[in-house]
Amino acid sequence: MTNLKNLIILRMSHEGKANLPHFLEIGADKIDNLFGIFQRQNLSFNKVLLLTDYKTLTIGGNKIATNFEAASIEVVREIVQDSSAPIVYRIKGIIFEKKPDLVIGFGGGKVLDVAKLAAGENNTRFICVATTLSNDGIASPVSVIKDEDNIPISHLTKAPYGVVVDIGIIKKAPIRYLRAGVGDLISNLSAVFDARIAQTKKQEIINSTALSLAETGPKRLLDLDVQGIKSNEFLLCLTKGLIESGLAMCIVGSSRPASGSEHKISHALDRLFPPRKTLHGEQVGIAAIFTMALQGNKFLNQVRHLYKRIAFPQSLEYLGITSDEFVRIVFNARYIRPERYTILDEKKLTAKKIKRIIQEMKL
Repeated sequence: MTNLKNLIILRMSHEGKANLPHFLEIGADKIDNLFGIFQRQNLSFNKVLLLTDYKTLTIGGNKIATNFEAASIEVVREIVQDSSAPIVYRIKGIIFEKKPDLVIGFGGGKVLDVAKLAAGENNTRFICVATTLSNDGIASPVSVIKDEDNIPISHLTKAPYGVVVDIGIIKKAPIRYLRAGVGDLISNLSAVFDARIAQTKKQEIINSTALSLAETGPKRLLDLDVQGIKSNEFLLCLTKGLIESGLAMCIVGSSRPASGSEHKISHALDRLFPPRKTLHGEQVGIAAIFTMALQGNKFLNQVRHLYKRIAFPQSLEYLGITSDEFVRIVFNARYIRPERYTILDEKKLTAKKIKRIIQEMKL
């Protein structure tokens, strides 16, 4: 199993060539020792901006603030209500006015995406302290922010300066969010397949190291013989995989190693049938069943087995759409990010072919 030391070696080998985190901390009791972690990393700071939502403020945010204040560090607490453009604008203004030495995002996707983008656009160091593992954004240079139509839009920014994952906190997360993290990680197997098609067809040039790194985590997860999704071994495996996925994006400077036809389908779903109640990881995880079937991807059966084992949703009904609506989504997906060549460009799809795969996969 790839360990944290190997991840750090990989980071060092690309020093100066890629926008990568400077440190990664995974394990138990990290929240209680956060100030000490920063000291070990030789971080110099007198003021921090702590961003949370209402829930994460109570489950650990206040403890973080109290520990830092006990060390004579000024802490500015701010609540992130959602991951919309106006919230990013508000937080950017606070960073500009308060001029913190560090921005700490303590929460799930919406908090971390807002904190990452606002800090990046103010050139302020951002530390990601994740409370759940619903997607691979924890170590990536990508923030997903909703526009005025409530449509998620990806923004390239700076990767977190540091990433901290407290397994004890992660265990308290709703299991649905952990399943979504599995779906987002597994979807890399579809995305990497697409990227290699693009390479073969000379449509794109993509860093091979990044592609290998992006598929390392999901392959390791498929081989993991552990039943409980909240077991330490499963959560560590999922954490490392999502971080590796984020690092792969850092290396190429885009989401390409972890975003292919399955993400195009998810984006089309977001645009054609808003507002969405399903999570991003659920959407790409279900879409990956279709795209991997279309690809003839050798990992498909293992993926279906893993999904069944952890009760991951595997139906269009869960997404709230019909087979006819899915056909429309697939036809539209090809035109999202057209510069990214995928299996959707490779195959001549008809409504009949799409519905046949839906039936075969029992979607």
